Amino acid sequence: MGHQNQNSIVEQEALAGRLPVLFNERIYLSYGSFLWTCCAFSAATWAFLIGGFLPYVGDWRLGVAGYVIGLVIGMALVSLASGAASFKYGTDVIDTSKSSFGFRGALVPLLGLLATLIGWSYVVEALTSRGAANIAATITGTDPASAVHEKLVVGVALAALLLVWFIATKGPKVFERLNGYIGPLHMLITLVMFGILIHRFGLHTLWVSQLPADQMLTRDTTRGLALAVEFGVSNSMTWWPVMGGLTRLVKRRSQVMGPAVIGIGLLGAAFVSTVAALAAISAGTHDPTIWMIKLAGPVLGSVIMSVVLFANIATMVVMVYLAGVSVQQIRVCARIRWDLLLGLMLAPGIYFAFKTEWLLSSVMSWLSYNGVMFVGITGITLVDYFVLRKEQLDPAHLFATKGSKYTFWGGVNWVALAVTALSTWGYLWLYNPVTSASAEPFKYLGASIPVMVLSGIVYYVATKLIVIPLKKGSYDVLDAPLSKASVDIEAGPGAITVSL
Repeated sequence: MGHQNQNSIVEQEALAGRLPVLFNERIYLSYGSFLWTCCAFSAATWAFLIGGFLPYVGDWRLGVAGYVIGLVIGMALVSLASGAASFKYGTDVIDTSKSSFGFRGALVPLLGLLATLIGWSYVVEALTSRGAANIAATITGTDPASAVHEKLVVGVALAALLLVWFIATKGPKVFERLNGYIGPLHMLITLVMFGILIHRFGLHTLWVSQLPADQMLTRDTTRGLALAVEFGVSNSMTWWPVMGGLTRLVKRRSQVMGPAVIGIGLLGAAFVSTVAALAAISAGTHDPTIWMIKLAGPVLGSVIMSVVLFANIATMVVMVYLAGVSVQQIRVCARIRWDLLLGLMLAPGIYFAFKTEWLLSSVMSWLSYNGVMFVGITGITLVDYFVLRKEQLDPAHLFATKGSKYTFWGGVNWVALAVTALSTWGYLWLYNPVTSASAEPFKYLGASIPVMVLSGIVYYVATKLIVIPLKKGSYDVLDAPLSKASVDIEAGPGAITVSL
């Protein structure tokens, strides 16, 4: 009995902490279970928002095609860069990134991860609360500018935070089961919206309809395609903090890439965004909380929008869970009880419940800049794991601080940090994601793909010329057997010793 209790504690600390998740502890046992989590996560309100903006690149058909191409390419690369090592060793993405950034240098991707996951959680909170209030205003005929409306926004936001906290504290097994229903339901209501569009306007009208020319970002088809592809690739780059956290919970290697590309790239984003693009043109607005009700009617539209908003809750749960695991890299956070830790991360959302308009107008722009750093990080981690380390890490040393193979210079790989900084500058020179200003090469190359490729090449060359000759990072002992070490990992209220 005592042995079973110990195993149960270790499993709980692995699923809600930083301990490596063993294969017999993985929760995604089938291709479909992981597929629906990826689908549900990516098909939140933001998928409809992005789809509503695709017609602005020029021809909506060009926008959708470019967006899908970018998503598929990007998700394939991110799945490898972020997910492959985490799947193999059952470790969090920040732990695996220590092989390229060092055990202290990994603080940089950690800060980016926390800003992205927690920041977007608050944005989704605002989208959910304002969407729910819009539904209520439509049904009751309440003025959206009234004090009653704003009180409802605040109330829904606070209720959403409480529900997210409750589900997230139960661990990933709960949201795995939950997303098994939400993913298919979300695809069904999107299909219903597509059917409504066809019934009301006809396929030919939908196919040939476009936005007014004066509303388009460009009339140059080449630049329009480049913008659409960039939307897709850059969107997938922000999945670097997510994929590693999820693939450590996947049972089989064959499930690492496929569900991400299909669930995120094709179903969760591309299909939803296509319907959203057509709806935005037909209804004259890119806001899904308006066009869903306008096209489907107040009753059916409200039901459909309610499903979308509930999917937002599932999305927030996944983001908060992943952030809760990664933040335990900070020693003081590792000592905090799991439910309290999640509560502390969600606590600022109480303030943002009263500032939803400001959040949507200001914070989303900042998050667009924040996600740029993952383009370089993706190139670095991809090259480091597959090319330089030949898919071999020493998992015990990912948790060590003294005598770690991944010490580099005092725990920091300055080469990786320099490449990350240069890649961020290079990306913003090629393309500004907020203003849409771009340099001439962007028209033919985009921004994410060339920056990611160059980041990988520069990192490889610099490692060969600087890091390896100075015997940093243990690249020269890759052929040696993996060491066995006993490492104390602080998780929850106490420390657990795990032998690797």
